[in-house]
Amino acid sequence: MRYYYLFLALLLWCAAPAHAQKEMQEIVQQKALLEKDPDNVELLKKICFLYLHKADYDQVIHYGEKLFDIGFERQDYENAILYAHICLGQANLMKGNRSAFNHLGQAQSLGLSFKKDSALCSIYNGLGLYASNIDKDYYSAIHYFFQGIEAAKRCGHEQLHSLLLVNLSGIYFLKRDPAGLKYSLEAYELGHAKNDVYTIYCSSIDAAYLYFLMEDYEKALQYIKEAEFIMIRNEFYNQAKVYALYGQILTAQGDPTQALEYFEKGLLEREKNQISSVVINLNGYAQALRLLNRTSEAIDLLKEAIDLSRTSHMPIYRDELLKELSVCYESMGMYAEALDCQRQYHVESDSLFSADKERIISDLRVKYDMERHENIVQQQKMELLQQAKQEQLLIFILIVILTVALFFYYLYHRKNRFYRAIVEQNKEAIRRERNLESQIQELEQQAAAGENEKNGEMEKYAQSSLTEEKKNSLFLRLEKLMQSEQIYRDNLLTKEKVAERLDTNRTYLSQAINEQTNQTFTQYINRYRINEAVRLLSDPANDTPLKAISADLGFNSMTTFYKLFQNTVGMTPAQYKNKIQEIR
Repeated sequence: MRYYYLFLALLLWCAAPAHAQKEMQEIVQQKALLEKDPDNVELLKKICFLYLHKADYDQVIHYGEKLFDIGFERQDYENAILYAHICLGQANLMKGNRSAFNHLGQAQSLGLSFKKDSALCSIYNGLGLYASNIDKDYYSAIHYFFQGIEAAKRCGHEQLHSLLLVNLSGIYFLKRDPAGLKYSLEAYELGHAKNDVYTIYCSSIDAAYLYFLMEDYEKALQYIKEAEFIMIRNEFYNQAKVYALYGQILTAQGDPTQALEYFEKGLLEREKNQISSVVINLNGYAQALRLLNRTSEAIDLLKEAIDLSRTSHMPIYRDELLKELSVCYESMGMYAEALDCQRQYHVESDSLFSADKERIISDLRVKYDMERHENIVQQQKMELLQQAKQEQLLIFILIVILTVALFFYYLYHRKNRFYRAIVEQNKEAIRRERNLESQIQELEQQAAAGENEKNGEMEKYAQSSLTEEKKNSLFLRLEKLMQSEQIYRDNLLTKEKVAERLDTNRTYLSQAINEQTNQTFTQYINRYRINEAVRLLSDPANDTPLKAISADLGFNSMTTFYKLFQNTVGMTPAQYKNKIQEIR
């Protein structure tokens, strides 16, 4: 099927890409396979479409007839016979043979019978080309192209849909009706949307011709330059169509001399151009020569073009050729010949127009435009629905983000209040501690007088077991060392050192601390260290680094300091210090 769709590019206004060497290699490969399996229907179809692509219509007819014979022998109407008729119809059409209509008609009957829209697309396209190229019946051509567009829509073949739009706009150009511009521009947009180079090429040529018809030469040049770029880059055939328009634009802008260069360039390789393209090129060439007062040369070219259109059974542009030839004869004073050409021109032109046909075509165009408008409206509705869904999703995401943010803000605010309460409690505890220290100092001074007497009594019981009174006395002396001398700041402080300072042993010291505070020696020392750290950090004016505070209070590592501080206070030293600064 790939090769079948490649052929669809052989349209009225465009030509297939010319990769001759690659095509020949593929043809040789397929023919080698066919020698091993001469009755293979799919191979025969591929070879037919390859030769169609190559524009070798005699070979298409040769292999198409083989395909038909095999299909008839097998009674394979749905595949072999159907595509044999399509290939034979297209090949004979391009050769100008009227037998093409019979093949295309048979293919149409089979396509409708088997409801094969993919085949009907090409069949209606071929019938449209036959109506325009052979019968010069532009109204029937438009009707067939609209039918092809409907079939392309049903089977979802977007490329053929675009190329049928190009053919449709081409017929409007032949009718000198600028209404066809919207079809070429629609195909142009579809080509760019799908990045389909060949569709862009075909539609840009058509758009350029229609802008030329409307005398908008700047727009015409814009589109024909794009077509030329694509044509050169991809080595497309039918270059005469592009250069013919270049020449016509220059002629219309008053530069027929330069226009001749483009007309000559378009005629360099006639075998690679469609007959219609050669004819329109010769017509433009003749117009430029007449404007340069080379009328006799122009007449020769016009006669050549008319003969070519008649021998190839391609009547399109013949009316334009006759009209230009009449003007040339008149300019040379050959009025009889001019009048004869003018009469022939009117015969050719009058056969094109009919009020009833115009009304039918207008109805078809309105129907297509209405359906297209409905499709656009439906697409817009889908886009709006999709946009609404995206907006709803975005709103939902924003609500979730806002909820999470508010939740974290609540947690932060709650934690902040908790930290603030801790700081306030510690500040109050420090104030009470200072008051108690003052009271203790007063009591110690009052009891200083009786201290010596008690010392004697303590020595008396030194060797005896630790009584309650001794435990209380031992603990009070320990507290005095901790508060007045702050021995906890010694990072090498041990239980032995403290016991030696208090003239006791490790066991009694541990017993006194445990019974009075319900803590171990280490816990008791660290409590004093942390309390002192809280006191220091509670002073907003204190800017001593935390590392220095940790070392000064007897901690051997910052990790231990941080861990004990957070376990005791409920926050890290840094957080506590920052909170003090906030409520300063």
